Amino acid sequence: MVVLLVLLSFIMFLTADWAVQRFRARAPDAANGAAAPSPDLVPALEPVFVAGYQLPEDRHYHRGHAWVRVVSPDTVVVGIDDFARRLTGRADALKLPAIGAWLEQGSAAFSVKSGGRNARFVAPVSGEVVEVNRAVAETPSLATDDPYGRGWLFKVRSSALVANLRNLFSGNLARRWTEDARGALEMRLMALSGSVMQDGGEPTQDFAEHLPPEEWKRLAATFLLA
Repeated sequence: MVVLLVLLSFIMFLTADWAVQRFRARAPDAANGAAAPSPDLVPALEPVFVAGYQLPEDRHYHRGHAWVRVVSPDTVVVGIDDFARRLTGRADALKLPAIGAWLEQGSAAFSVKSGGRNARFVAPVSGEVVEVNRAVAETPSLATDDPYGRGWLFKVRSSALVANLRNLFSGNLARRWTEDARGALEMRLMALSGSVMQDGGEPTQDFAEHLPPEEWKRLAATFLLA
């Protein structure tokens, strides 16, 4: 009986000590008013490669190759995907919507310029532009150098976000769509100069620079839908 009481006392002591240590570990954050990081600052998941293109799984993709990432129940961040980045070439100028502008899903929204090429994109969701990425406005190349990270373009607040997201691709649908887009692009490029294709039949990273202007315009209109 005495042994049992000693064991129970020891267990109670360990439990109390664990609780005190847990409280102390949390106390500094509480005292400093620490909070969870803003949703738009949470690092993106490691990108998955599909058909040779980066395709992070935490995004929804429009057929016009713009992506959205949900950061609150009614707000998304917008950017361009890896496929569009290669089609446009490295950005040297952007035309972004102004804060307060209203966008309609599937209608012209912004453009990315590279050299003499001007790639127009449609809005992936409907809603009001509530923020523009000042870093990418000052350094346009971020939009194509880091399209899924620092190169995000703007934020949109939408009261119809749930309905809009149903019109976008994610998960397995996004994978199949990317594979189909690559196949369609390669069929078009195979008829052109071999300088746009790597060994193994894949488009080069800078294939847009090697395309005749009129052919590039046709490709941009086909894949970006603008």
